[in-house]
Amino acid sequence: MRVAICDDQKECNTKLKGMLKSYFRRMNISNCVIDEYLSGEGLIESFSTGMYDIIFLDIHMPGVTGEKAAEFIRNVDMDVDLVFVTNMSDKSLMGYNYQAKGFLIKQVKQEHVDLLMDRLIHVMSQKAHMGAYPIKLVGDKGMVYLRLSKVLYFSSRDKTVSAICDGQNETYEFRSQLDKVEEDLKKKGFIRINRSLLVNSYHVFKDFGDSIALSTGERLEMSRVYRDSVREALRME
Repeated sequence: MRVAICDDQKECNTKLKGMLKSYFRRMNISNCVIDEYLSGEGLIESFSTGMYDIIFLDIHMPGVTGEKAAEFIRNVDMDVDLVFVTNMSDKSLMGYNYQAKGFLIKQVKQEHVDLLMDRLIHVMSQKAHMGAYPIKLVGDKGMVYLRLSKVLYFSSRDKTVSAICDGQNETYEFRSQLDKVEEDLKKKGFIRINRSLLVNSYHVFKDFGDSIALSTGERLEMSRVYRDSVREALRME
């Protein structure tokens, strides 16, 4: 696993790096590399697609801020997990723009790092085992094996199901019933939020009660009848 920490305050980098090392030791996770950057400029100059699994970004940095660095990163890498480190809890909604996987509020505490890393590593592990889902495209366009980790949600209309995917806003249409897709993927992390939507729980960013928000910022309506089961599923993730 490769991790980057970017904060213009050296002591903040050192503290967070120590907490991450402590977590990795306790969890017996080896072969972890943690790189430190003291500016957004330094991170951008060194960055390349697939270079890191997780990047911790301070929001408030002179020059290239955490937001600007995240914008650059997302233009070239949609898979790396971004975590913002901030003094302001009300900045959380900003994460939708960059598909942030979490936030740490300064002063960072070990237990908060542990909880966040537990969740991120669990999701990484689950995604790695999600596999592919074969579908036959409408219009005799052939077979496609969908990478389930990339699917945001399945949407149904009449007898057609659409798979909406992350990254390039790709959509694949195939003939099926949403009930069948739900049954096929019941152990793959997909949850039903209304009659016509089956959502990948690993892309759920926030539960608003009557709706959920995805990591992309898209907000989807949640039917009352499904709310308890959705919350229970999300608690288990």
